[in-house]
Amino acid sequence: MEEYDFTGLKCPLPVLKAKRVLKNLAKGKKVIFISDDPASPIDFTHFSENEGYEISIKSTTKGMYYFTMYKVETYKVET
Repeated sequence: MEEYDFTGLKCPLPVLKAKRVLKNLAKGKKVIFISDDPASPIDFTHFSENEGYEISIKSTTKGMYYFTMYKVETYKVET
């Protein structure tokens, strides 16, 4: 699983850089983004909800956030 470290970057840069990575990510493949921006959990959650990504967030006592994300498989329902 690939990791991208965005520590030291402030909102909205971590999400913008993640978006660039995710654009080329194969469906089902997971990637981890690391950030220390206190606003990043809100930003990543909002982004994932709007763009169709699953997200898992882990935080540490040192203020680090680990976002594991992958593209949700979508299916067309024919009527």
